[in-house]
Amino acid sequence: MRFNVQFIQHWKLWFVVSGLLVLIGMGGFFIRGLNYGIDFTGGTQFNLAFQHSVTTTTIQDTLNTLHIVGSTVVFLGHGRQHVQISTPNISEHQRTAVLGALHRRGGAFKEISTSRISSTIGKQTERRALLAVVIAMVAIVIYMTIRFELRFALAGIAAMVHDVIITVGLIALIHIQLTVYFIMAVLTIFGYSITDKIIVFDRIRENLHLRKKNEELDGMVNLSLNQVAVRSVYTSVTVLIALAALLLFAGSSIRDFSLTMSFGVLFGTYSSLFIASPLWMLWRKKEQPKKIRRRLIEEPEP
Repeated sequence: MRFNVQFIQHWKLWFVVSGLLVLIGMGGFFIRGLNYGIDFTGGTQFNLAFQHSVTTTTIQDTLNTLHIVGSTVVFLGHGRQHVQISTPNISEHQRTAVLGALHRRGGAFKEISTSRISSTIGKQTERRALLAVVIAMVAIVIYMTIRFELRFALAGIAAMVHDVIITVGLIALIHIQLTVYFIMAVLTIFGYSITDKIIVFDRIRENLHLRKKNEELDGMVNLSLNQVAVRSVYTSVTVLIALAALLLFAGSSIRDFSLTMSFGVLFGTYSSLFIASPLWMLWRKKEQPKKIRRRLIEEPEP
């Protein structure tokens, strides 16, 4: 199976669509704002081992009756007995009330640990998360510059930033709570998105060496994209199937990770085919006349 899509012919349309998506993403970020979890703001974390299986709904309903909102529930291990509950900062009286209510509604349990995460630690987590993102982007630019060229690297980074802005904006609009799982998802999106773009750029570079002198750059790039489109789409669909299983059957925190990843995979595949390659092509075409003029200046007339 091979696609015959005019990726390059309609590049202005794709850029307009991406511009609108980026505006929506930025609107979600600045208007709605990010819903930071206790990993960033601080709070209280319970580590409990129930004698019998307990559900996320039971725990969340118990916390809601005590007017404790913004909590996350993560099951540890294979069963649904060992659970980690993260809540905003609560008093000692509230902590005792939470444990008592959980005992009544969820059954007997062993309190393995209860710890408090200060806002200072949350700020450190935020700084480290931003540092991890910056380091990942710099490493990707260096790697792609060495493997390809600076134009490929910058086009790939621009498309990847496009993916992250849209994904984070949609997460802000949905108001999903941000935890360390969100940072893991963003870094995973970086890796998936840039891997997809490397496959596309590899085919463009290969066809660039095979291009005939009279062959237009637009046609060569469009041919390259059609050659790898099936592989990119099939790979993305396979990943999305696995993420859909996590969305349906995993706990709330893993579901948030899966949803973030799903957005990233969708927009990462889209930007690889419709954004990154046209960006590289436009940059290269813009520099070609400069190289021709420079060659004419440097070469003496016969």
